[in-house]
Amino acid sequence: MNVLLVGAECDPFVKVGGLADVLGALPKYVNRHGVDAATVIPLYQSIDKECWNLREDGTLNVETGAGTLLFKVFKHVDQDGIVHYFIAQEKYFCRNNVYGEKDDAERFFAFSMAALELARREKFDILHANDWHTAVVPVLVKQNELHFKTVFTIHNLAYQGLCNRSLGEFLQLKPDMESLLLQDKDSMNPMKGGILFADYVTTVSPTYAKEILSPEYGMGLENVLAQRKDNLVGILNGIDVELYNPATDPHIYVNFTSEWEKKYENTKALRKELNLEDGHYPLIGLVSRFVEQKGIDLVACALDGIVDAGAQLVALGTGDKEYEELLSKKAREYPHMVSVNITFDPKLAQRIYAGSTHFLMPSRFEPCGLGQMIALRYGSVPIVRRTGGLADTVFDVDSEPNGNGFVFDEATADSVLGAVKRAVSYYKDERMHKNLFQRAISSDVSWDKSARAYVELYERAFYS
Repeated sequence: MNVLLVGAECDPFVKVGGLADVLGALPKYVNRHGVDAATVIPLYQSIDKECWNLREDGTLNVETGAGTLLFKVFKHVDQDGIVHYFIAQEKYFCRNNVYGEKDDAERFFAFSMAALELARREKFDILHANDWHTAVVPVLVKQNELHFKTVFTIHNLAYQGLCNRSLGEFLQLKPDMESLLLQDKDSMNPMKGGILFADYVTTVSPTYAKEILSPEYGMGLENVLAQRKDNLVGILNGIDVELYNPATDPHIYVNFTSEWEKKYENTKALRKELNLEDGHYPLIGLVSRFVEQKGIDLVACALDGIVDAGAQLVALGTGDKEYEELLSKKAREYPHMVSVNITFDPKLAQRIYAGSTHFLMPSRFEPCGLGQMIALRYGSVPIVRRTGGLADTVFDVDSEPNGNGFVFDEATADSVLGAVKRAVSYYKDERMHKNLFQRAISSDVSWDKSARAYVELYERAFYS
């Protein structure tokens, strides 16, 4: 059984968000269960062909409504034997940005069509499309009665790729197919098409799969999803525990496994690097996009209370200017208790995971979330809102027998502060906090269980 994962990004070649982590890790883990999985992404300008030793692997001619397009194919085989394909097209991908171009829909539609041609050439059995960028893959498979089985994964329903309906001509959609993809009389919704026409639709956590059937989380597609609920499956993402490993991570101060003392050496070193006061304070990490979805405004509103409660905060990320400025202003008020770093710095992120005693994720919605899983892997106790994948991975210490974190329900600053105060209370009791540290670092956040679930789903699709 041969599976091609089709997506817009793949770690380590190019990464903007969690989608890259999934395409970077899932093939390795499903391959261990007998599935021959490969990936295909666009060859962006930022991907260094020489650095990654990409070799040319032929060309593809793709018929579009705007004429024939020529694509070059490049190929890389990684150290685990996973084949990664890259689709090159100068018009669409020789640019600095992965996302955010005015013609994003046309760019990713062209890529999806090329990926289909590649799949035909390489004789794949199952195409696993991811998010709106490749949502037209199941649509074109269904319309053109191709032999592939399709799986479509929703990583974040908030981004649906709405575009002008004229792009239906570019895709050469038949009138009946086009009508099913329409958002309104002038626009088309690729995400809707992926949901309607894939053999199976998955989301990145079981709780999110239930949430998106409701108006609160369905982003206008809850009725479409309800039509496919019998083929809608929530499979929790994992993380690559070989990559995210505090025992071998070259970017942290002191490597450790389950030794609290070595973990605490990282805490002291992080304080020193960021000029924070050294003392018996819990050090709360936050690595996030600074946007409303992530609850950054709640953190800013609760920050006075967090410091008054005797906790420090280290934040890393970029996003909306208003949130960047809001957090930065608060940091200036508490220079020895709060450090806000407005930048993209993966190495500092690792030091925050290793050095923080707690990790804060007050998201309004979170399809899966990888931050809390990396935090658990590094023994940083999560403080999270009960939503999506956060609810599936973090269990409250005061209500669950094997609780590994602190969970709150309401998306309010008071709820954030209440959870932080509970965390501070536990931290003041060394025995209780060390016990919680051990529970956190012992949590199973690997891909193993999830990979088996994907293999079972691929088998169901393949033999149906």
